[in-house]
Amino acid sequence: MYAHLNAAAAREAVVPQLNWPSSGAPRTEMLSAERDAGVRLVAALARAAIDFLSGPQREQLRACNAPRCVRYFVKSHGRQEWCKPSCGNRARAARHYQRHNAVTG
Repeated sequence: MYAHLNAAAAREAVVPQLNWPSSGAPRTEMLSAERDAGVRLVAALARAAIDFLSGPQREQLRACNAPRCVRYFVKSHGRQEWCKPSCGNRARAARHYQRHNAVTG
């Protein structure tokens, strides 16, 4: 899997450039000679994924525990189990349904 990610990132050669306006803070801009916007987009997404997967936030990556949800999220607090509030509601409703049906069924 990571070979595909590396190949996608390598499709665009970029050079970091320092931009330091006289009235503002310095920032880095990436300079590219690639004309195809699709190639630039895929390469930028691949670089961002590589940065994320090799960085400290990788340890907080979780799969959503809600029924039928296939999303992943970065856990931002200790008790977070779902990618968004609606998934939490769906999970609570499913637990309630299971409890109710186990008692009456």
